[in-house]
Amino acid sequence: MNGAAGPLSLPQIEAQALAVLERASDAKVIAIQTRTQAAWPDAINLSGRQFRLHWCASPLMAREALSALEEGAVEQAGPGLILLTPLSARDLGGDVVARLARAQVFQPDAWGMVQQLFKAREIDARLGRFRWMAQLLVERATMGAYSPVPNGFLDMDTAWRCILSRCLGLDASRPDAATLLSWSLGNDSAGDFDELPDQAKPQIAAWLGDSAGAVGTLVMRSVMAGNTQDAVPLGLVCGVALSAQGEGVHDLAAAAIRLERFMGDQRIGIAEGRLWAADAAKCLKALTPALRHEVIERAELLLRELHIDAYAHLSDVLPLGLEQRLGLLAEALKTFIATPSTAPLQAVERAADSVARHAHPDPASTRMLRVKMAVRLCRWMMAERPESKGRNGRQATGFHELAQLYAREGAFVDWARFKLLGGDELPGLSSAFVALRDAARKKADAFNLAFAKALQVWNREPRAEAACLPVEAIMERLLAPLAQQAPVLLLVADGLSYSIFRELCLDLEALGWDEQLAGPTPMLAVGIAALPTITEVSRTSLLSGRLVAGAAPQEKTAFSAHPALVGASRAGTAPLVFHKGDLADAEGLSSTVRDAIASTQQQVVAVVYNAVDDHLSGSNQIQVRWTIDDLRLLGPLLSEARRARRVLIVTADHGHVIDDGTVQRGQGEGDRWRLPSGTPDASELLFEGGRVKTASGNAVVCTWSEGVRHGAKKNGYHGGVSAQEVVVPLSVFTPRNMVLKGWQVAAASQPDWWAPLEVPLPAGGAETPALPKKPPKAKPPAAPTPQIDLFGGALPVSAVDPEVHWIDALQASPAYRAQKALAARVAPADTDVRSLLEALAARGGKLSKAALAQRLGMPAMRISGFVNAAKRVLNVDQAAVLVLDETAGTVELNRELLGRQFRVTGRRGAGCDEAQAP
Repeated sequence: MNGAAGPLSLPQIEAQALAVLERASDAKVIAIQTRTQAAWPDAINLSGRQFRLHWCASPLMAREALSALEEGAVEQAGPGLILLTPLSARDLGGDVVARLARAQVFQPDAWGMVQQLFKAREIDARLGRFRWMAQLLVERATMGAYSPVPNGFLDMDTAWRCILSRCLGLDASRPDAATLLSWSLGNDSAGDFDELPDQAKPQIAAWLGDSAGAVGTLVMRSVMAGNTQDAVPLGLVCGVALSAQGEGVHDLAAAAIRLERFMGDQRIGIAEGRLWAADAAKCLKALTPALRHEVIERAELLLRELHIDAYAHLSDVLPLGLEQRLGLLAEALKTFIATPSTAPLQAVERAADSVARHAHPDPASTRMLRVKMAVRLCRWMMAERPESKGRNGRQATGFHELAQLYAREGAFVDWARFKLLGGDELPGLSSAFVALRDAARKKADAFNLAFAKALQVWNREPRAEAACLPVEAIMERLLAPLAQQAPVLLLVADGLSYSIFRELCLDLEALGWDEQLAGPTPMLAVGIAALPTITEVSRTSLLSGRLVAGAAPQEKTAFSAHPALVGASRAGTAPLVFHKGDLADAEGLSSTVRDAIASTQQQVVAVVYNAVDDHLSGSNQIQVRWTIDDLRLLGPLLSEARRARRVLIVTADHGHVIDDGTVQRGQGEGDRWRLPSGTPDASELLFEGGRVKTASGNAVVCTWSEGVRHGAKKNGYHGGVSAQEVVVPLSVFTPRNMVLKGWQVAAASQPDWWAPLEVPLPAGGAETPALPKKPPKAKPPAAPTPQIDLFGGALPVSAVDPEVHWIDALQASPAYRAQKALAARVAPADTDVRSLLEALAARGGKLSKAALAQRLGMPAMRISGFVNAAKRVLNVDQAAVLVLDETAGTVELNRELLGRQFRVTGRRGAGCDEAQAP
């Protein structure tokens, strides 16, 4: 490359002059050949010296410039002169040439200049095919000196790295697709590419495409077509137009053709387009919120331009796609509510899974929680066991059974349905939530009526049982016996409903508390509020140990003097109870409360916590999410108790019902109770004697329907006889690994329908199970090919009687016994392994950790350790027979691989027909 090609740029002039000065540092006149004149400055500084630039179109002009320099006629000329001329040395004449540096007119050699700039002795020969590169490297030298190349060799990657860095702002010689996508969104990216020489653009695009693979090629096609800043939006659009779920859709196929105009009329391959979509989605995650919003808006605008915005639900990242998926979920919910059956439930599950897979929402957001709760309510409505059946499958009619049933299932139903309050941004989904709540409320009302009638009967002759304690019996029957074993903290959460308690249990487990159950056959214990279910009666009765009405002063006196508690306390330290006004000081939790909990002499401490009851009278404009972090003072209170190794008893004086479209009916002494006068209406029942306590006697009319109130509208109400108000938590917790005599850690408490169905039901399956058919006689399996033993012989396949159950065959196999020996003391008992395998096989080989804990009767926090121990036995040579996915919270069994690893076959067990027996 030389000066005859056109006018020299200033960087070329500087580079050539510097190259001369490198060889002749004292040169005063440098002549450089260039065909035409350009707009150059009058003078430049090189190596600390000033040189005047002079265009000389003839020998006479050259002589005049030299004479001026020598005679000092022009002061501003400085000590040096650069003659820029189209003439050769012969044309200038010998007298002029003799006064030039090195007595010659230099013809610019771009690669020579580059060699000089990089202090290189040699240049990679492959660079010669990029004719434009040398000029660009010279021109961009003005941005700063290049680093000398190692060993004096300028290689291909170094040259490209400098070109891409200085021309496009890319810092790698071979950037990947993610880098290109991020670069395309820069404010200067399009302008930088447009400023490149025309002959450089296709070769730079080809280099970047080759470096970044198929996605890079597509990105650079869009850049070459003038759509640089659309590279990421176009990738997101490909996620819709080329979606695997949209194959065969005419509108999408037509849109894929229309996309070609953004690519210089070149086709986008399906596989390449899907890769582009995936990389664009990853790029989107890394953007700032503002830039992400811009990209999303542009992508959704492109969908509309291509007339495929109606298919945005095929995108896992676009908010429009999420809105459409939520709309599809709303339709599925409405269909299910209208005709609750298997197929509509499957449609709801699929729609909810699609929403959950979308990358836009925060999985922990209130919106996604509502989606999850809506699906749980649908599963509950389709559960095999109706809501009114007891543990043995028969109709639950007795009061104790109904109270237990509410604690095991009804509280979870309430947790789910009350989370739907507030609706959604989409009107359609909001209306679906309302319809689902209404359907659940009808079932809840039916249950509450049966519950209230059973309570009415039980109240005539109330009796305390270990699993169903009246609140006034809690101190003598539970608190005092536990205080004989260990220091105890009794937490009385005023107004705490069972559903909120279940929500808080998630935090208790995470904070290192284990729920405990008593007895050889553990059963969940519940408390039963006094009537009416108000603080003055129930709380005072609880803290006094007898049925009585009162307030905080009476509670303090009665609690500290209770004979059973005094008997369990150390001499000189009476039981203490702290109320709302005692809990806080300027530093948070009161030092008096901290000291009492920490004291080894103080055996019994009780705290009355009012956050829930206070919320019932607060603003209904706030959506409360019940967590220990969000409840003031509760976290420090529990932390002090855990450090002191105190047993924690969580209970309440009464629960409450949430205001969900309640109607005011009549007047009463309380929100949901009144003194007898006239005939009770259809939403009320009369209670007399038994555990009724009012200032006027022992008769009261209470509301059982959660939709009725007597007073002004509030967040919630109590005083009535719904299960939500009467049944209160009565749970014992210990700091992790603390042992209580006669108690054991409780298994996971969620009902079966709380977790997803691990085995999807076949689409369009029958609404009711079909009668089992005799399976066709299977062909005898081909004999497995023996694995060669490198040390002689083939490993035998265990010959098993076809009538032997597959788990029996497994545990009788030599390989299983060998694995147990290797695992030694870590190996679980055979009965535990059997329970694990049966639970997984019954669900097609996969269960969530919570569901597995429920089926095994094991605390959820111990599942991971148990499964890891079982893996030591079942995963021969670390084969993935049993897989624990902590991220997804699932456990999976590969039955086929299990059979191959242990070389056993056997009869399938009942309920396992959907899985292939090994």
